[in-house]
Amino acid sequence: MTGMENRVLFLRACAVAALFVATVFSAMAQQDGSGPSPLSVPQVALDANGLFTVADCPTTHEVLEVKLNEGEYGVDRVLIYAEGMLMQSIAFNEEDVVTSRDIHFLDANFDGNVDILIGPGTNREYSVLIMWDRENDCFARATNDGLLIFNGDFYYEPERMAVYRMTSSSACETTYTLMMWQGTDLQSEETFLQIGDPSCYDTYRVTHRYTVRNYYSDEDVISTDDPGEIFEPWNKWLLSGQE
Repeated sequence: MTGMENRVLFLRACAVAALFVATVFSAMAQQDGSGPSPLSVPQVALDANGLFTVADCPTTHEVLEVKLNEGEYGVDRVLIYAEGMLMQSIAFNEEDVVTSRDIHFLDANFDGNVDILIGPGTNREYSVLIMWDRENDCFARATNDGLLIFNGDFYYEPERMAVYRMTSSSACETTYTLMMWQGTDLQSEETFLQIGDPSCYDTYRVTHRYTVRNYYSDEDVISTDDPGEIFEPWNKWLLSGQE
């Protein structure tokens, strides 16, 4: 066995040991109230619709510290520390694209454990979500419809345990997608399209200004020009001046 292989095995053993220590620390802190948990969720204020965005979430955590290791082609590894000890190391691939080094702490899947978003979390930008996997007791890369990269403006609704993604490909179109968590995969269920210019209807395969559509079957649930016919949760997304 080469020196490099020995070093890799040693680092893996250290990571496992650090994770064990951090997990024990978390359990003890929760039981006796002596200190914060590494998995504690920061307080985030909700807006009038009961939503929050990545911009509302803090960039620091009272226990965790996240460091991005720069490789030859950009970030190649995320290092997660708890109270100064390495808790976990998560590898990136060359294909992973992070358009900013922003780090935010949030509860993305509403399970009471902290998650980590790296990137801006906005439309036409790429972000990575690392979430606490309760089934395997470790942090893991989350996916969005099976893809590792998150793209869009994300809105989180704790009451419904739902996530909405806003995207826009032109000045006449805005699309909101309702998504629900299945394990560590955020899966799309329904879309709400708002098309401001009737000349664009054919481009987006709609017949009216407002269309709610099943994401997988591509069948319209409702298509109308009357905003009063748009129901929850989509009525909160009616564009300003169109209510």
